Amino acid sequence: MTDSEWEQLLNSSPRQAYETLIEQYGNLVYAIVLNKIGKCGSKEDVEDCVSDIMVELLKNAGKFSSGIGSLKSYISTIAKRRAIDAFRQITGKNNMHSDIDDENIIIPPASYDIEEETEKRILNSNLWNTVKSLGEPDSSIIVYQYFYNYKVNEIAKILKMTSNAVQKRSIRARKKIGTILKDGDYYE
Repeated sequence: MTDSEWEQLLNSSPRQAYETLIEQYGNLVYAIVLNKIGKCGSKEDVEDCVSDIMVELLKNAGKFSSGIGSLKSYISTIAKRRAIDAFRQITGKNNMHSDIDDENIIIPPASYDIEEETEKRILNSNLWNTVKSLGEPDSSIIVYQYFYNYKVNEIAKILKMTSNAVQKRSIRARKKIGTILKDGDYYE
């Protein structure tokens, strides 16, 4: 049955159009729902979702027009959206049932020092800003060398320089970084 024939059937006999819809597209809707929630939901969850989708399709059957798109794509889109909604409900519902006395709860260690962590982040930020302030190609050399662990000859190929030039610039850049960090003249 074509999409336009189904539309005509819907106008003349809505009940028969709904039965035809279930016959032709019921398995497609079931497969879509099973794919989305089959692993996290029960068989009843899948069947409930399929039923909800089919009822929604019947309620909104007048919104479909064969001139705009195919019935199959219209049904598939609605099924995917409702199945995703059901997935969110099922997984959210399962996560909310955890008890505070549950042994699986992970508590952060008491030794976690917020001040120390903040100081590390500030130092890292200052170091990064200092490296960026070196200018090109020195900042790229340092980044390739210490963040990506590239060898001098690999960096030389990337930056189209000689290995000797990369090595010398790296030494100078590291000295400059050391001086800036030692003096506390951070570039912020």
